[in-house]
Amino acid sequence: MKVFTPVYINEIGNRNNNEDSIHPEEPTGKDELFLVCDGVGGHEKGEVASSLVCKYMAEFINKNYADVKDVDILPKALEYTEKKLVDNISTVPALKGMASTLTLLKLSHNKEHALIGWIGDSRVYHLRNGEILFQTKDHSEVQNLLDMGEITQEEAENHPRKNVITRAVSGVRPTRIDHKVIEDIRKNDFFLLCTDGILETLDEDKIRNWFTSESTAEEVKSKILKNASGRTQDNYSLYLIKIKKTDTEQTLDLQNTSATKAVFETNLKNKKNPKPYLKIVFFILLLLLGFCLYKLWDLGQ
Repeated sequence: MKVFTPVYINEIGNRNNNEDSIHPEEPTGKDELFLVCDGVGGHEKGEVASSLVCKYMAEFINKNYADVKDVDILPKALEYTEKKLVDNISTVPALKGMASTLTLLKLSHNKEHALIGWIGDSRVYHLRNGEILFQTKDHSEVQNLLDMGEITQEEAENHPRKNVITRAVSGVRPTRIDHKVIEDIRKNDFFLLCTDGILETLDEDKIRNWFTSESTAEEVKSKILKNASGRTQDNYSLYLIKIKKTDTEQTLDLQNTSATKAVFETNLKNKKNPKPYLKIVFFILLLLLGFCLYKLWDLGQ
C-alpha cells in the first residue's frame, strides 16, 4: 500500500499557547505511524503532556511493532507511556495534573490494513469519497449523555460540558485505549486524525463535499485552514493521509502489464515466424496462380 505525502495542521487558534502535538513533525510518503494529541492541564502542562505522549507512544511502537493486527501493541505502548510520564512527574513535580488525549494510526505498507487507537475526544475518521466509513467514539461526558439518550445531537453541539473528557493519558491514573483494525482500504481513501479544535468548524456536510476521491490532501487541508482561520477558539491540529495505491491494485497493475507484454511478444513472434497453416495456404495460392498462367499461355498457342 502506498500513500501520497501526508499533510498536517498544527495551529494555535485563539489561545495563548499550543497544547496540541503531532507525530511525525515532518511527514514523508514512507511514514506508517501518525499521532495527534491534545494536551490537558493548563499552560505548559498540556504542551508537555501531548508532546511526551506522542514521543513515547511512537518510541515504543516503532521499536516493538510486529503486525497491524497485533492490537496488543497498543495497551503495551500505553503502559510504557504512562510509566514514562510518572518518571517525568517525579523529576518535575510541577507537571502533576498534566494529561493528553490520543489518536493513533498505524498503516501497513505491505498489507491493506490499518490499526487505529484513541483515548479522549480527539478523533480518527476513515473516509471514502465523502462518506464516513468509520469514526471513533469520544470518551466524554457529552458522548455518555448521547449514548443514554439524555440529549440530542443538536444539544450536544453546544452543551456546557462539551469539553469534559472521561479518559486521558496521564501519569496519575492508568486508562484504557480503544482500537479498531481497518481491513477494507482502497485507492483515494482518506484517514483523518484531528483534535476537537478542528471539529469546531468541520461538520459532516463539509466532509461530504471536501473529502472526494478527486480532491488532493493539500486541497482539503487548504479548505480546512481557510474555514478555521480566525473562527476557531481552541488549538486545532490534524494529520490527513490519502491512499495512493493498495496492494491489490498494484498486483492487478503488474498482472495487466505482464499480460500486455505477453500479447505483444506473441504477436511479434508470430510476425517473425508465421504459423504453418499460413505457409500451406500461401503455397496453394502459388500453385493456383501457376496453373492459371499455364492455361492462359496454352490458349494463346
